[in-house]
Amino acid sequence: MEIVTAAELAGVVTFAISGVLAVSVRLDWFGVVVVGIVTALGGGTIRDVILDDTPVVWVEDLGYLAAAAAGAALATPLARWLATGSRRRFEEALQVADAAGLALFVVVGAQIALDVGFGAGVAIVSAVVTGIGGGLIRDVLAARTPMVLAGEFYATAALGGAIVYVTLDRAASVPELPAAVAGALTVFVLRVLGIRRRWTVPAITR
Repeated sequence: MEIVTAAELAGVVTFAISGVLAVSVRLDWFGVVVVGIVTALGGGTIRDVILDDTPVVWVEDLGYLAAAAAGAALATPLARWLATGSRRRFEEALQVADAAGLALFVVVGAQIALDVGFGAGVAIVSAVVTGIGGGLIRDVLAARTPMVLAGEFYATAALGGAIVYVTLDRAASVPELPAAVAGALTVFVLRVLGIRRRWTVPAITR
């Protein structure tokens, strides 16, 4: 459980940073913190409600809320610095932060579902919801088309990593930490490759 807590706190900070970096409109300091917190805690909140694992994680432990606020505060000067450079540098920073947060949250989402007694199928769904939930809310607040709805190789990367992690975690011979690392790396590598090679999910509507 300590691994899950550490991974979720790291994911909270990382997604808070990505939330601030994604905002293209001018906000005051309070708006920046709100966007960062909602991005960082949105996926976990949705997950806990679906799994009926209440109170939700940040209500039960305000340390998560503090971590999200800290991540948003740290991202503010970074966003200003990136805004003075090339658009490409800004987009790369956002994509790396988002991929790292996605990887961490996928593992956390799956393990929490397993810990409260659900099977592999629910754990995989929980992993994907936890991973994409915060980013979905972030993109809506930032007036961007959500990555998960725009054909990006995003939810697919989360699904792939979730399957790897749950499969390894259910194998009696694989310890929790290596399984978690393998799942997170799968998500991160698939997401980064999707960005660099412009992988997309085929659209069925125009």
